[in-house]
Amino acid sequence: MNATPDSSDPTAAADAYFGAWQADRPADLADVFAPDIRVHGPLGLIEGAERYQESLGRIFALTGTLVFHKRWVDGADVMTWFDLHPRAGTEPFPVASWLHVEDGRITAVRVTFDLAKLLRAGDPRSTS
Repeated sequence: MNATPDSSDPTAAADAYFGAWQADRPADLADVFAPDIRVHGPLGLIEGAERYQESLGRIFALTGTLVFHKRWVDGADVMTWFDLHPRAGTEPFPVASWLHVEDGRITAVRVTFDLAKLLRAGDPRSTS
């Protein structure tokens, strides 16, 4: 059973987010995302927890490992700098991920990375 992260600590939501990513378990994020989450990144805008979980499922499938370098916390905001190592053995690339957390749930994500490097590992926009 999934538990909602501790609402007083935004890093608990970030830990749950990255823990689900490393375990390749997007379903574990059901209680981590606010229903109306908004995500901005190189792949465009994603609105809604269900749509974001679906998108992440495709990205998780392309991900081998994440190597974390630094995390900054400022109130309800958590910024994480890490390298994404694709399963395909293509070149790893840096990612900056900013999460905004309210009442223990992630309400907003802004992420930046080199889209061309992700696409070399596979296209997460593909639903086939």
